[in-house]
Amino acid sequence: MSIAAFIPIKKFSTSKKRLSKVISSSERENLSELMANQTINTLVKSDICDSITIVTNDKKILFSEVDSYFTNSSLNQGLNEAIKSHGKNEIILIMHADLPRINVLDLQKLKETFIGNKISIVSDLKGNGTNCLMYDSFMNFKFRFGINSYNLFLDEFKSNNLDYQDIILQSLQHDLDSEEDYFKLIKYISG
Repeated sequence: MSIAAFIPIKKFSTSKKRLSKVISSSERENLSELMANQTINTLVKSDICDSITIVTNDKKILFSEVDSYFTNSSLNQGLNEAIKSHGKNEIILIMHADLPRINVLDLQKLKETFIGNKISIVSDLKGNGTNCLMYDSFMNFKFRFGINSYNLFLDEFKSNNLDYQDIILQSLQHDLDSEEDYFKLIKYISG
C-alpha cells in the first residue's frame, strides 16, 4: 500500500494565537516549529509513507526529507490543490502538525487498521476537531477542516454514502489547541 502524507502548516509566526495569554508570540512561534519538526520526524521514522508533503503559506518553512507545496489558499482548498498536484493514485494521509504525543508505534497501528473502502478518521479527544484522515484517493468528498470539523466530516461522508471508521489512538488525538492542552502536553514536545 502506497501512502502519500500531507501536513498543513501555517506560518509559525501566526500559529497558536489561542495560547497568547500563557506564552509570548516568540514562544508560540518556537512551539509551532518544534511540534512540526517532531511530527514530521516521527512520520519519517515510522516509514509508513512513500511521500510526505507539507502544505504551507510560508516559503520559509522547509524541512529535509519532505516536499513542500506553497499556497495562499484556505486550509481545505490548499490541501485539495496539493493532493491534485501530487497526481498519484495512492492512499492519502492528512495529519495536523500539532500532535505532541505522536509516536511511531501508533502511526504503524494507523496504517494497519486502514481498510481500503473506508475513510479512517481520528478526532481530537473532545470529538470536535479532526486530527487525521486516511482514505483512498479515488474517494470523492469535500474537506471540512476547521471548527467542528469532526461532525462536519461525518455529515459529508454520510451525504456521499462513504463508509468510515473512527480510529482511537490517543497519541494522535492529543492536539495542542488550548491553554489546558498546553499545560498537559508541553512535556511531550521535543526541544
